[in-house]
Amino acid sequence: MRGITAALTGLVLFTGCVSDPADPLDPGPGTDPGGEPVDPIGLPDGVAIDGDVVPPAGPAPLAVDGSYRLQSTLDVEAQALLPASAFEVLQILEGLRDRPAETLFDLAEEAGVPAVGDLRDALPGPIESRLYGWIDGQIQSITTGDGTVAQVLDTVIGVCHAEVGEIHLGSQLVLAEATATHRLDTVELAVAGHALGYDVAPYGDLLDLEATVPAVIVCAPGATTATATVGGHTFGLPYGRLAWAAMEDLVRARYGRDLRAQLGATVDCPALAAAVANRCYLGQCVGHRQQLTDICERGLDLAVAKARAEVEAARVDPIAFAAGEAALTDGEPADGVASAVTGTWAATIDLGMGPRSAPATFAGTRD
Repeated sequence: MRGITAALTGLVLFTGCVSDPADPLDPGPGTDPGGEPVDPIGLPDGVAIDGDVVPPAGPAPLAVDGSYRLQSTLDVEAQALLPASAFEVLQILEGLRDRPAETLFDLAEEAGVPAVGDLRDALPGPIESRLYGWIDGQIQSITTGDGTVAQVLDTVIGVCHAEVGEIHLGSQLVLAEATATHRLDTVELAVAGHALGYDVAPYGDLLDLEATVPAVIVCAPGATTATATVGGHTFGLPYGRLAWAAMEDLVRARYGRDLRAQLGATVDCPALAAAVANRCYLGQCVGHRQQLTDICERGLDLAVAKARAEVEAARVDPIAFAAGEAALTDGEPADGVASAVTGTWAATIDLGMGPRSAPATFAGTRD
């Protein structure tokens, strides 16, 4: 995960401007375009020094100095938001949908909730054998303004499968003499029609947010533009943490609550416990309303906690830039200092499903 900003520094990290020594259109001083010696006598625009012509001074080289705000865009090819390594998340959600009682009891037992053992010890065999069925029937009968529990869980599962369309990286570049300092500020994911942006400062424990590097640009004729070819490099992202934050934001966008709050509001553990506690068979009733409430609440707690832990644990090095071309331009009115930079990358990205082609562009302006 280290090197996220260092890898991006190749975008526009240029500290000086030099003419292209291999330019075939520049035959050098003291010669004509065909390479033949030139008699300096009578040349109106040159001065003869030891037989060579020193041309008059042209425009000053384009300066690249100051602070630049950059935006890089990567087009992601058919990548699901949920990392492929987080398969247990889907198993938990599908379990709550298809086998809610068994899933809740297993999760609560895993969490060490005493009520699980207490309830099993206290219930007569005929009641205990029917308990899961009564809980499942009660949960499956719940209908709220958001639909049934199964419909809510299907929506959440759909969020897990939602495709990431683009990734946008926001950063700041500061150029001074022979060095350039580049700092990553934001990462934005385009998912299911939503632009979900995140400040990367909280993820500083997983990546470097700033790097200082050297680089060189090549001046174009007239010194009002410059070009640069940038070599390959890679960088990582805390993708699991970003993916979980995006999942939660998409659930909030749909329901107005985060995942745990939405599951709690839909299932309504106290109401579920009250209904199941009143179920009876052969003159014996379930009872134990508080234990049932505890099992339901703690089961939902652990379901979300396990899902979050598994998604956030996905730490991949997803982006590789194989090569890049950049162009720097002066502004209007021209002041001799590069005010904008644009370019493209041949890039691949791996968000947990293997490397995929990710056409990339970048653009920046001087602060």
